[in-house]
Amino acid sequence: MAKRWTPERVIALAPDSASEVAGRRLAVPAPWSDVGWADPLLWGACQGSGKTPYTVAVDVSGPTYRCSCPSRKFPCKHVLGLLFLWAEGGIREGGTLSAFASDWAARRGRGGSAADGSGSPQAAERTPEQEAAAAARAARREERVADGMAELEQWLSDQVTRGLAAARPAEATETAARMVDAQAPGVATRLREAARLPRGGRWLTDTFAAYSLLHLLARAATTLDTADPMRDTVRMRLGFTTSRETVLAEPAVTDRWLVAGMRDSDEEQVSVRRVWLHGMDTGTPALVLFFAPRGQALANPLLPGTAVDADLHFHPGRPRLRAVVGDQRDTVPIRGWTPAVTGVAVAVAAWRAALAADPWLTEWPVAVSGTAAPAGRQWTFTGIDGGAVNLVGSDLWTLLALTGGHPATVFGELGAEGLRPSSVLLDEEVLPL
Repeated sequence: MAKRWTPERVIALAPDSASEVAGRRLAVPAPWSDVGWADPLLWGACQGSGKTPYTVAVDVSGPTYRCSCPSRKFPCKHVLGLLFLWAEGGIREGGTLSAFASDWAARRGRGGSAADGSGSPQAAERTPEQEAAAAARAARREERVADGMAELEQWLSDQVTRGLAAARPAEATETAARMVDAQAPGVATRLREAARLPRGGRWLTDTFAAYSLLHLLARAATTLDTADPMRDTVRMRLGFTTSRETVLAEPAVTDRWLVAGMRDSDEEQVSVRRVWLHGMDTGTPALVLFFAPRGQALANPLLPGTAVDADLHFHPGRPRLRAVVGDQRDTVPIRGWTPAVTGVAVAVAAWRAALAADPWLTEWPVAVSGTAAPAGRQWTFTGIDGGAVNLVGSDLWTLLALTGGHPATVFGELGAEGLRPSSVLLDEEVLPL
């Protein structure tokens, strides 16, 4: 009997984060019927919005899979939902093999036997007609995004001409909805964030900055050619996704990766976990994202304060930051490790270089050595080089208690507001804040 998969292995199969989230929503018994597992076949019927349930079959030894839904994503959310349900123990061994799964296995010449491991599931399942449909769908999205960016530029111009003081949050929210229709969800998210900026204080400055970055994104989306090195970054900010399969095909960076910090947030209907990694040998920073439907538990395979021996594959775009964990081996000890000593000036220079490569970046992971101390209402971190930066966040007293006001190496996120510490290295041990 094949070993039941882990949820992490199912995540690795998802073509993008949206599919992963949609699959997790289906990983409950309610929509499923006629489920079963007889190695290597897994099957079930998922009730959708129509009268007829979608039939799903998976050969977990490949894996290869088939679903009767019209989705052009491979695998679709129904396949992922069935796999998540199985991986989490929601499907027991046995059950009556469905006619759909039996016919599919017979047509593939397997008869329910173990897979031969040849070929990829995507290549085996996509017909020339499906390939043509996918290409047509991609072309239509490009047209929609281009039209949406033209509309966005006109809207931004109208806001400035009329005067930002007269701007109404509802207008930004309505424009965000049209950006969703234009299939540019990244732009929609930024517009909603601008609409939520509190009035008073820095509101005018912050709103103008947000609109300026949106203008820059809209202009870049329509002027950059395919050879421009920033094109991948622009498409990511627009909301185009890159499949895990594509990212995992990128060259691996092998290192002992310190889990330097973790921060959770809710974005629209999705909960996001940001995990910051620091290469203990290469000094390479990395960001790994985990998603879940809002209100549901997030995956926690990387624990702050630990280090893992693993291969990381980085998303296209610059600067290289977001990554996918490939082959993950053992957790390795941190004791005995002394990172390169870095002052504030070096950390700020790294943040500025990253911002020049990606103007829409909001933070950059750094490791900086110095002393944290309150200075009136504002906390300050003074580096070993004499440079200083504001400290922000809710764990500053914890940082002061741990360091006792003495110099230490702090890991955190450096952004426009200052340094948000996430962990501190003390006595060759990394302590999460």
